[in-house]
Amino acid sequence: MSDKIFRVHPSIGFARFGTSPDYYLAPETAAGMSGPEGQDVDGGLPIKAGTEDQTITSSDLRDNTGALVRQAARFRIFAYDCGDQETYPQGAGTEIRIGTKVGGRTVTDITWCVHLANKKANGYFMETGIAADRSILSYYNYGGTPGLRNAQEGPDPTNPARLKKLIIDAGPRAVSGAKAARVAFDRDTPCAYIDDSGQITEAPDYPKCFPSDVFANLYEPDGPIDTLGEIETDAHGRLIVLPGRGRAVAWTQPDGSYFPLTSFVDNDGWFDDASDGPVEAMIHFDDGTTATVHGGWVTATDPGYAPQTLNVVSLWDDVYDAWVRDLRLQPEIYTGGYNRDFEPDFDEHISPTFKAAALQRWNTNMPSFAIDAHDATGEITADDAPGTTIMAGLAFIRNPNLGQAESSNGAPLMPLSLGDSGKSFLSTSLTQYFFLEQWNAGKYTKANPKPLGQGERLDKVSLMNCLGGRFSPGIDMTFIARQSNLYQADWRGGPGPFRIAGRPLDYATATPNKPFLGEGYVPLHTGEGSVEPGDICKFMALPWHTDYNSCATHTTAPYTNSTLYWSWPAQRPVAVYAAMDVKDGQLGEQRYSVRGKGTENDNPALQGRYQDSVDMILNWSRIGIVIQGTAIDGGDYSRKHYLEVQSQLDAPEVEPWPINDTSRT
Repeated sequence: MSDKIFRVHPSIGFARFGTSPDYYLAPETAAGMSGPEGQDVDGGLPIKAGTEDQTITSSDLRDNTGALVRQAARFRIFAYDCGDQETYPQGAGTEIRIGTKVGGRTVTDITWCVHLANKKANGYFMETGIAADRSILSYYNYGGTPGLRNAQEGPDPTNPARLKKLIIDAGPRAVSGAKAARVAFDRDTPCAYIDDSGQITEAPDYPKCFPSDVFANLYEPDGPIDTLGEIETDAHGRLIVLPGRGRAVAWTQPDGSYFPLTSFVDNDGWFDDASDGPVEAMIHFDDGTTATVHGGWVTATDPGYAPQTLNVVSLWDDVYDAWVRDLRLQPEIYTGGYNRDFEPDFDEHISPTFKAAALQRWNTNMPSFAIDAHDATGEITADDAPGTTIMAGLAFIRNPNLGQAESSNGAPLMPLSLGDSGKSFLSTSLTQYFFLEQWNAGKYTKANPKPLGQGERLDKVSLMNCLGGRFSPGIDMTFIARQSNLYQADWRGGPGPFRIAGRPLDYATATPNKPFLGEGYVPLHTGEGSVEPGDICKFMALPWHTDYNSCATHTTAPYTNSTLYWSWPAQRPVAVYAAMDVKDGQLGEQRYSVRGKGTENDNPALQGRYQDSVDMILNWSRIGIVIQGTAIDGGDYSRKHYLEVQSQLDAPEVEPWPINDTSRT
């Protein structure tokens, strides 16, 4: 098998919380982009469990008890013929399933191993000082790292006593074969891994740890954190990773009271059940041989409340930008500077930015003239002369090359949402903007000469359907996604691009009562190959609910009385059109996505969110989902409309734009 390279795809997959034991599969099409020919829905819809590509409808979002269904991540294996001179995209790859023939041999089994953990409570503050610097700069400043969360548990993030208290570590689990039964990442299920011979081996001495193992009298408003999810396989031997249940718990302070939720991002004394970790696999052949596989990574995070709404700056845009500029992914695009002779493909490189801009209108309360402008942007095609479109001269696109001065300019420049830490407004990535400049100059192609292969497409789509930009800290990943030492840089002829550089884990060395995982990856301070389970989600808000709740609207700078803008309108809908309000094809008045009892406030700056963050922990699963009209059951809805369905919240209407009265913040 030396002539074949095997890789897991997607390289980074995302599972999303729900309260139901049921699941659907993560979408394998890009949000907002045109779906397959003949289908009446666009991309981004999750896939029904047990099917190849049948997308869900509104009836699949909740189970028969009304519980929110979880999103599972599906991982596949692809075989490649490639060497040290491999280029990206390769455009090839053959999926490997149980029963596939490879070089005259037949795949008889696939063995998978996943390790999930949560290190948030042992991580560093995201809010550091008055500037609330939630960026890589905080790892340059403040003596080399920001302050530690839960400093009362000790000042050393590598101390075993602190690690044992503050890390949720479920350990590894392994499955094999087709339709393997579900295996839980809980306290009672034995740990298991793949040994050197490819066999599943139990690790009875692995030191699993959950909050109740360390702390008594936990406050559990939505139930205990007693699992981080499950794994199973499908009929072809592909891996399915299910997330936890989106819960948060707190322990007591010395006076016996529970730690309060006082921050949007950093709350001492709290855990949540977000998780992440490596996905490993080994292939077994009918002649008794095995083949190793370059693995992937899985992250369990917030629900997808608007799965078909594409971010103007997606996680793909940020990851791809880092790979193009720092890891020489495509020298034909960038080698110390952008190649002005390169012609980006309209559908691959340019159209997503325009489509995303158009889709924002369904999750925000824009004035009518802005809606018209966004609609016109989304209608730009490869056949339109750039100078005849609304984006002629890129007059409405914020230029990231102009730095702080440009990032302070609001409307009419786009993206019209808040910027990263220290910046008032969001800008496209540098590579995105380069592609737009080439389009504006008429230097683009309508037929991509280097199309992605199926596995490569899964890598891209998985990241496209996540939040980029506005890493303050974000929802799915944060600013670490831009750091080149997070990834396996030597990718040609081996792992391929976009893979987390995980630390090798020798489970045979695990011993009881001694934490197996350490501090792990720290930006700028640890090098390639240092990422452990739990090291991706630890840079996110603790608990996740507080950040999601708060990031509806904000002013563009602290302590100013100015128009309110949106944080993450694609991932965190603010104002929505409910399907139940559509009459004779006409939209009703908008409603806040987060609404009802506990959200009331006379101050527009504080509306559209719970006033007490604990209410978000109790009610996040009742929030509705925004999907395309043609995916909604029981009515005749327009394909052009993206409407909220399955909300279990009360329904007051939204104040029209502009919302300017922030004098009481």
